Amino acid sequence: MYSKTLVDCGDLGLKVVRMKRINMGEEIAISLNNVSKCFKRFDRPIDRLKELFVPGKSYAQEFLALQNISFEIPQGETVGIIGRNGAGKSTLLQMICGTLTPTSGEIHVNGRVAALLELGAGFNPEFTGRENVYMNGAIAGLSREDVDERFDNIAAFADIKDFIDQPVKTYSSGMYVRLAFASAIHVDPDILIVDEALAVGDMFFQAKCMARMRQMMNDGVTVLFVSHDVGSIKSLCERTIYLDNGYLLSIGKTGDIVDSYVQAQFLAMKVIENRIENTEIANISFNNSCFNSIGTSEQEIVNFREKVQYFRNGNGYIKVTNVVLFDNSDKGISDIEFGQYFTVRIFCQVFVELSEAIVAFYIKDKSQIEVVGSNNIYEGENLHNLAIGDRFCIDFKMQNRLRAGNYSITIIAANSLEETNYFDWVECAYVFQSRDIPGKTIWSQVSLPMETCVHKFE
Repeated sequence: MYSKTLVDCGDLGLKVVRMKRINMGEEIAISLNNVSKCFKRFDRPIDRLKELFVPGKSYAQEFLALQNISFEIPQGETVGIIGRNGAGKSTLLQMICGTLTPTSGEIHVNGRVAALLELGAGFNPEFTGRENVYMNGAIAGLSREDVDERFDNIAAFADIKDFIDQPVKTYSSGMYVRLAFASAIHVDPDILIVDEALAVGDMFFQAKCMARMRQMMNDGVTVLFVSHDVGSIKSLCERTIYLDNGYLLSIGKTGDIVDSYVQAQFLAMKVIENRIENTEIANISFNNSCFNSIGTSEQEIVNFREKVQYFRNGNGYIKVTNVVLFDNSDKGISDIEFGQYFTVRIFCQVFVELSEAIVAFYIKDKSQIEVVGSNNIYEGENLHNLAIGDRFCIDFKMQNRLRAGNYSITIIAANSLEETNYFDWVECAYVFQSRDIPGKTIWSQVSLPMETCVHKFE
């Protein structure tokens, strides 16, 4: 619920609407209760006019962009929003910002909001960058004196030099988003909303924006972040909202939600066509002499299949039958000391004749962010001319340089690096723990060996 007041923008010669949010408790920043948004679609422009003058008759088709969305976001939390194009992400953000009103339900927002929505929203193309900065500041509730104090910092962060005094319509997309982001973060928002806007920035500016967003998060700013870059979502967000066709499909820990989203996309792309069911592996007779290694007994393979049956997708041309970790003494391990050498061994079975294949692994941290990974092609080992019934294993031996914590291993079997067709994608194929050196803490995610030398100058 909002109240509206007119704010004078000084010598810009216009007035804008300021949205004042109702305070609903200091611990909750955003609350939605059964929110739905319905849009009307008309086949012809004249049908819109007819509906105005013919009471009781509708000439429109109704489209429910969002249906019965409910959630709460505590102050200071960073929440991601993911979903396919058309899922309702941008509509949801616009309603939270107040630029759209819900058809039904209630939205409560506690605090000042700064938003970067779709490219082009919020700036008047006829105004200069400087004028738009002052207009945005007024919309956010800042006085002209407040913007004066911040303007030099805004201009320095945007780094568009003399273009700050040129009309925004002459800007490139990169220049536009630079100024938009700089303006948004310098109004001291309580809530920052970012909708894919940073995707058009250059690499250096994106890194600067991410660093600034992390700083704001550490300062207690609530952040809503929409992106198709699931790596960024995993890196920044504590929880994630998953929208699908206007419904809130799930909300929870980012790693779990993102992985379910990725798997759903594989299903939508029909990568599981002609899938060979797990029972086909169960019917294979096991010849343990092929491997002469741990992890190859029939019971171990059955146990692995049951463990990962809800965490795998693919067309089944190759199946991962087991994954084990062992040390230099061929002892299976799940607890690895820092600096210790260990081997990831991946067992596979072939069900379709293939000219080539690639088997890859990722080690993921507790947030499901990929930390370490490789594949047989990168390591110079090719898999060619595979026949039905072939069984093989691949070893990846490495030194543990991970900081202390819990990690999981994801295995991917596919056809090539260029045009990927996934044979088997197995999440949480193996879980292990890394330990720090006694008496020493590893602060970075990965600690690489290096030589250090101090040079003193007179």
